[in-house]
Amino acid sequence: MKTGNTARHRFLIYFTFFILYFLFAFLSSIAQSKIDSLRKILLAAKEDTNKVIYLNKLSREYQNIGNYDTALYYGNASFEIAQKLNYQKGIADSYNDNGIIHKERGDYPKAIDYFLKALKINKNIGDKKRIATNLGNIGLVYDYQGNYPRALDYFLNALKIDEEIGNKFGISRHTLNIGNVYSAQKDYPKAIDYYLMAIKILEELNHKQGIAIVLGNIGSIYYEQKDFLKALDYYFRALKIDEESEDKTNIETILGNIGSVYYELKDFPEALTYYFRALKIVEELGNKSGIAIWLGNIGRLYVSTEKYADAEKYLLRALAIDTTIGLLLHTENTQENLSNLYEKSDKYADALEHFKKAMVLKDSIFSQENKKQMVRKEMQYEFDKKEAKAKAEAEIKEAKAKAEAKKQQIILWSVVSGLLLVAVFAAFIFRAYRQIKKKNIEIAGQKRVIEEKQKDILASIRYARRIQNAMMPPEKYLDTLFNRLKQ
Repeated sequence: MKTGNTARHRFLIYFTFFILYFLFAFLSSIAQSKIDSLRKILLAAKEDTNKVIYLNKLSREYQNIGNYDTALYYGNASFEIAQKLNYQKGIADSYNDNGIIHKERGDYPKAIDYFLKALKINKNIGDKKRIATNLGNIGLVYDYQGNYPRALDYFLNALKIDEEIGNKFGISRHTLNIGNVYSAQKDYPKAIDYYLMAIKILEELNHKQGIAIVLGNIGSIYYEQKDFLKALDYYFRALKIDEESEDKTNIETILGNIGSVYYELKDFPEALTYYFRALKIVEELGNKSGIAIWLGNIGRLYVSTEKYADAEKYLLRALAIDTTIGLLLHTENTQENLSNLYEKSDKYADALEHFKKAMVLKDSIFSQENKKQMVRKEMQYEFDKKEAKAKAEAEIKEAKAKAEAKKQQIILWSVVSGLLLVAVFAAFIFRAYRQIKKKNIEIAGQKRVIEEKQKDILASIRYARRIQNAMMPPEKYLDTLFNRLKQ
């Protein structure tokens, strides 16, 4: 940057490198501690599924520190035991891990082969989360190769599955990658939409490393739009988070991107410092695509500073790797830089040859047909998503209707049952009433009989009394007679 702040910027660079040096040492000690712990566990582990899991974990720890040879060794060891045990998940995980290692090394055909093997197993066992992961990884390979319609297809399929199962981390990952595809196609508004969706989910998950990646990608969009101060702001925000992580790849990417901003600002010494720092990390990691990118950027910088011999050396090294691993987008950039180099060094035939090759690649990458395919794929994804939503709503509506019908049926049966009970109870009461009435009638009859008998008895008594009265003299007469006898 050609300003009066050059000294301050250089101080910041050296200070950053100083911090990063100790950070790498600290992170390496943490990673080594995890590795030592896993190796101790493995020494006592039986040859069962747990050992397969621990070997895979150890393989990933070596991936994290860029030791891909050792990572591959433990991945293969895990695969062998998983095969003996016929442990399908373990076999699939080993295939997937090996695919990641070959992807990071830039061996894309092998990477896709391993991912497809993992995908086949996971489809057979019905593990949707792993299926989405495999699809996303295959999409990444096509993305790196510049085959954007195919990359988008895999990312959208992976996103659809993770949305179905509610895997938020997977959703954020695929959303970020879809943003990258649109960014590469220079559809920046759409790219930022997807990046912001990804950040929202990552913040919910408190996934700082993922947030750093998205911040870096937004910085790259501002870089493409020539808003270099905003780009630097996002890059340094991402770098601050990356310094707390264990992933060298993110730090390498951000350092290189900061170098590119300084290149655009014509501060070539600072740009070169950042480029070489990024190149050193990718060489340690064995990341071929990263090596090609930073070799190409260094070559481009040497063209700008008229160091043509150095420029040709770095650009040809980048082109050799680009061609080997099929890095289409970067191959096009490298061809353009070589054309520019040969034009400036008066080698016009070579300049024209490389220019033509660059144009052929550009047409294939940014063709209208590619864009149409991408639009069709996204429209199909949106249609499928809406259709699935409508289907789910219809199913919910149908379930509610069934539940309501069942409820009404229950109410109806309850009413009928209640009425039946009332009818039975009424019949019981009516029967009881009839029985009581019958008994009352019988009692009344009996009472009348008794009363009639009583009447007859009384009549008999009265009749007997009249006869008796007729036969006996009056009481007064008897009293007079009795008195006379006494005299």
